[in-house]
Amino acid sequence: MTRQHDRRKVTLKDVAAQVGVSHTTVSNAYIRPGQLSAALREKILAAAQELGYTGPDPAAKQLATGRAGALGFLFSEDLPYAFSDPAMLSVLNGVAKSCDELETDLALISAGSNLRNRTAPVSLGNAAVDGYILYSVAPDSRCVLMAQQRNVPLVVVDQPRVNGVPYVGIDDRGSAYRAAKTLLELGHRHFGILSLKTAHDGYYGPLTAKRRANIAHSTIAMRLEGYLLALKEANIAPEDVPTWEIPINSEEMGAEGVRHLLNRAQRPTAILAMSDRVAIGAMRTIRALGLSIPQDISIFGFDDIPKAEAEDLSTIRQPHERKGTEAIRLLSANKGSENVILDTELVLRGSIGPVPT
Repeated sequence: MTRQHDRRKVTLKDVAAQVGVSHTTVSNAYIRPGQLSAALREKILAAAQELGYTGPDPAAKQLATGRAGALGFLFSEDLPYAFSDPAMLSVLNGVAKSCDELETDLALISAGSNLRNRTAPVSLGNAAVDGYILYSVAPDSRCVLMAQQRNVPLVVVDQPRVNGVPYVGIDDRGSAYRAAKTLLELGHRHFGILSLKTAHDGYYGPLTAKRRANIAHSTIAMRLEGYLLALKEANIAPEDVPTWEIPINSEEMGAEGVRHLLNRAQRPTAILAMSDRVAIGAMRTIRALGLSIPQDISIFGFDDIPKAEAEDLSTIRQPHERKGTEAIRLLSANKGSENVILDTELVLRGSIGPVPT
């Protein structure tokens, strides 16, 4: 049974008095365990448990070690998105594995509210961290600037590119080009594109020429550029390719968005989706309308999330988990602005086929 030490808060000095050691020795049991024998540390921790002492104050610990013992993972979506998006979960898995090896905690920080309300003060949370991973952060200078002002190491995964900050990503343009080229080689000439959001403004609708010229998210700009470059080489003009922009990367948005591409006089025979989740949602609508995949319509995704294989979806495989491990490696090294561009893989499955005759 844990004994209550009066009604006041038990302190480090109380534990020291109980064991008969200095308060510095007790502190070392928590923040510098390697400086004590295993037997002494075990004795101190047992006494602390008996007295109800829960450990050094985090702020005091940071002052003593010069480290917070945690890293911040900053992203643009609302917090629940981190637990529902398969691609992001894979990146986080890589981050978490590396943090575990380094015995470092991880703080998830959503910048969604900062982007929705641009008149409110910027907040990156209250957690003290030793560095930030900026994961696919919208190019909002307030969040990026705030992270830079913390004067701790930073690394960017996917976007935005920041001068002097290490970067981990893929060749989005080249990968998208390969996807479109594959469909062209199957004889397709009538395309539709399901685009992820080009700005953090909640827009849902056709990707107009004006929006296309002002894409804020670099990964989306590069993917669109890759698609259109391949199509242009086949003498297919960008203005002849209907593109629908959706605000949320989800199956539901893909299912709804594809209806607008199919409701045209010249129905696409091939659809390029900027994520697997969007593609999988689109496939459900296509089949619900009585059309067959790939006999009537071919569809190509991007990411290779676990569900893609089950849905027989052709896609671009990204090394999501490795993005996370590379990000931690760069943060730990803290050696300037190294950029890491990881390879992708073309994964061909049953969702694509020759153009219908």
